[in-house]
Amino acid sequence: MLEQFPSSLMTELIQIFIIAVAQGIGEFLPISSSGHNAVINHLFERFGHPLTEDSAEFVKLNILLHVGSLVAVLIVFRQRIVDMFGKDRRLILMLFIASLPTAVVGYPIYKYAPWIQDYLPLISVCFLVTGMMLLYTLRVPEGEKTISTMTWKDALIIGCAQALAILPGISRSGTTIVTALCCRLKREEAAAFSFILSIPVIAGSGLLEFIDMIKDAPEPSAAALPDWLLLVGAAVSCIVGILALVFLLNWLKKGKLWYFAIWVFIMSPITLRLAIF
Repeated sequence: MLEQFPSSLMTELIQIFIIAVAQGIGEFLPISSSGHNAVINHLFERFGHPLTEDSAEFVKLNILLHVGSLVAVLIVFRQRIVDMFGKDRRLILMLFIASLPTAVVGYPIYKYAPWIQDYLPLISVCFLVTGMMLLYTLRVPEGEKTISTMTWKDALIIGCAQALAILPGISRSGTTIVTALCCRLKREEAAAFSFILSIPVIAGSGLLEFIDMIKDAPEPSAAALPDWLLLVGAAVSCIVGILALVFLLNWLKKGKLWYFAIWVFIMSPITLRLAIF
């Protein structure tokens, strides 16, 4: 049966699996999914196997990978999300306030400077910034605030930090969790707010890409990826995302968020070397 499976399709399946795993891990572990996906796509192109020549197909894949990540958050934090519309409605206001800076900063960059998402020298520097932020958690004492007792100023500060994570290589989860810890939130509460805050961000960015894709409405091409491959990517992103979320929540309780700095410090010179050579 494998002999009847086209080698080009097998290559695409492996590539999508790799990108989906990177998305699922990087979206929630503090290592930056955007930075890693840019590096992976660069390697695919360097070795002569770009995932697709059709930009519309790549956008479609990106949307579905983010849908997978979104579903992972909804599953893991389902009870907190249900409470948000019941006994903890204040969380909705906090999410709205925290999302504003990302919307203000993110849309212009998405519209007028999309090239930064693949600019490896910038990603290399941003990996270093992420690592330094993670190391800073060693100096942050355990907080006492919960999502219910945090102020609107706390939400705005965390939102401004999230806006910084628009730059590829700067981890959204790492930035928001570290900032929430600095705002004196408990570790579990900092993580919960960070990941629930990812819902409007992931949904918003996916919606923008979907609107642009519909507006362009390109003709189907030979480079189009099979729909089932795209769905496989979404499913893998979701499953890996759930595992990454559960792992990070347990790891954060131990106060070992800074361990992830080691990885991004390694990725920084590797990314810079790829950019130069």
